Amino acid sequence: MKRSSILVLLLALLFSGCYKVNKLEVKKPANLIPEKKMIDILTDMEIIQGAAIYNREHYPEYKDIKADYYQVLYNRYHVTKSQIRSSLDYYNNKGDVMAKIYDGVMSKLTEKQYVLNEEKRIKEGIKSRKKDNGKNFPYLFRENSFANLCIDPVI
Repeated sequence: MKRSSILVLLLALLFSGCYKVNKLEVKKPANLIPEKKMIDILTDMEIIQGAAIYNREHYPEYKDIKADYYQVLYNRYHVTKSQIRSSLDYYNNKGDVMAKIYDGVMSKLTEKQYVLNEEKRIKEGIKSRKKDNGKNFPYLFRENSFANLCIDPVI
């Protein structure tokens, strides 16, 4: 009898503890960042993180200037750190919206990587063109039309 009542009590606690999962809603902040702007901000934040990791590994003598990069990001998009956090909290509570935002971030990062790879390929192609004057591959050496799309990864 004692054992079964303890088991029932534990099961009741278990089920009552799981009842409120996903029931807490984060209220929509008054200064919510729109989804498209959030995609741009998160894309730049990923670039900042990558630049910080690269600088830390390849230039250990330099101080970590990630805070400076983030300040430029805040100024560029006219947002505050707390505004980004509250918007992230809101979007994280809405999984389908956040998944859509991160799909946008991934497509923007993929596009930027493609542009950079294309510029590198063209730059290397131009170097090899100087060696053979383009006689062997005249259609590979066209003017770089992607230069306008490239952003400075340091923001």
